Amino acid sequence: MSGSLPKPDIERKFEEYRHFLVYEATRLASFVALFRKLHERRGDRLEEINIAPAFFQVVTEALLSGIVLWVDKLFDEHGKRSIFNFLTFVEYNRDILTVEQIKRRKSYPDGHWMLNRNPITLETVKEDRERIQRLTCLQNFKTLRDKFYAHFDKEYFFDRERMREMAPTWGDLDEVVEVISQVINRYSVAYDGQEFSLQLANINDLDSLLNRVYRCRKTNNG
Repeated sequence: MSGSLPKPDIERKFEEYRHFLVYEATRLASFVALFRKLHERRGDRLEEINIAPAFFQVVTEALLSGIVLWVDKLFDEHGKRSIFNFLTFVEYNRDILTVEQIKRRKSYPDGHWMLNRNPITLETVKEDRERIQRLTCLQNFKTLRDKFYAHFDKEYFFDRERMREMAPTWGDLDEVVEVISQVINRYSVAYDGQEFSLQLANINDLDSLLNRVYRCRKTNNG
């Protein structure tokens, strides 16, 4: 495991791992946010959406496919670059996450508020693993991925009702994004104080587009 690397190499590996894990977790959060937005705006902008119904239907279905695949990849307990693998990396290299190391890394003076925190321990990592394992929705994501989105299983291919019964709820989607965000940020803050918000920066673009079409329709019909 990477614990055999010299410390500067371990730190670079942590930063690289964090960078790409945040990138892919943000991709998932973006899929979820846009998927939710499309459903919400059907409530007050259905006529505008129905100007291009095929487009919005394809986008919605593509987002759901992306969500299923990314959840399964990010939370795969045996994945080589999943949140579980990240926790294993942290477990073997906890010495880079001590209070003394962040003090050195950030040149914090004695008494700085960032130094007043609980240390990262084996129990910390164990608790995060167990929290992820308690996400009951992960099995549904895995089944959907294996039986339909990555491969066509004949039972799901010919019986779409089974797939719909296993579709994620809004609560499931919120939970997986919240958990991966909190786990990444726990160790990121311990490393150098950085905390990441897994938010799509331009999530309101869809609102702007639909609202503009709405105003144009109102003006033309006025």
